[in-house]
This record gives sequence, structure tokens and C-alpha cells, in this order.
Amino acid sequence: MVIVMDYKEIRNPYELYEYMRNNIEYGFYSTFDMKVHRRLEMDDYSYENLLFSYYYLQKPEELLITKTGICYDQVEFERKWFLDHGYEVHTFYTPYHNHCFLIFKDRDYYYLFETCIKDINGIYIGETLEELLDYYRILQNNFDMKFYEYSNVNYGCNFYDFISNIIPNKDFIFNLKQTIDESLVRKRKLNIVNN
Repeated sequence: MVIVMDYKEIRNPYELYEYMRNNIEYGFYSTFDMKVHRRLEMDDYSYENLLFSYYYLQKPEELLITKTGICYDQVEFERKWFLDHGYEVHTFYTPYHNHCFLIFKDRDYYYLFETCIKDINGIYIGETLEELLDYYRILQNNFDMKFYEYSNVNYGCNFYDFISNIIPNKDFIFNLKQTIDESLVRKRKLNIVNN
């Protein structure tokens, strides 16, 4: 397989996958300090505190420049490529790890396109969307996982607004914020103890 180093040279989904693996890192661009932050560069508390406070959804063109994005950014980048090349595209959000992923259709088959979770990165084939969603549950070892399909996003929105655009339920967002705040408090305490 040819390794594609330039975005404009990508001709098929497999080359897009290889391009992303070789050129796009997991992280985010912060509105706080206008810098890219990658998970491996800091402790969990600092990274997540910045993410939940200062993340914004990048346009696909911005991701080409920063070469860094969380799953929300990467899925939008993928969506643009697939739509620009005539594919049927389905994007999903799951509250499990607040994660997004993409499924595309090529001819008579559907393909799950995962680039953000190392343990399950890959392109998986199925005959139906439902088959791939069930397979995703197996990959994540979470058989109760819920999925929300979405197609519209607001570039520039923050972490919580991205999710509330998909799930317009104020109680869900309130509970999500509560859970994240509690997690940050625990991580901060662990950080203080370990330092």
C-alpha cells in the first residue's frame, strides 16, 4: 500500500485512514492559550480541565493545519472527505466515553471507520448499519451502549454545546457536566497526592 503524505493525494478510504494515522494526532486546540494540547504532554487533570473548559470544534480545514483533534474534530474531517468523494455517510455519538465515529457506505456494504481509539482502530465491514453498531458494542465490551446519529454540527462550538446539539436534553447535559466535574475533582486530588 502506498503511504499518502499529502491530503490532496488521497484517493480512497484506506488511504484516508493511513493519512490520518500518520498525520493527525489526538488532542485539541485550546481557545484559552491558542495552543495545541495533546494528552501525552500533561497529566489527566490538566488535560481534561483544559479540554472541558476551552475546547472548540475545528473546521476540517483547521484540522489540516493543527494536525490535532479529538474524535469530534476527526469525524468532521472524515465526513468532509467522504461527502466530497460521493459516499453515503453516517456519524454517531455515544455517551460511552463521549465518543464519535463514522460509518460510510460503499456499493452494497457499510464500513465502520475508527481512528481515535487505539485498541480498536481500523476499518470494519458489515452488511448493515445495525450490524456494525452491534459490532462496535462488542469491540467496546459494552452491550448497552447507546448511539445517537447526527448530521449537523456548529463549528467553533465548545465540548458541551457539541453534545447538546446532538442530544438536546438539558438534564442529560447537566448530568454529564456533573459527572465530569466530579471526575476532575477526583483527578485533581490524585494529582496533589502524587506530586
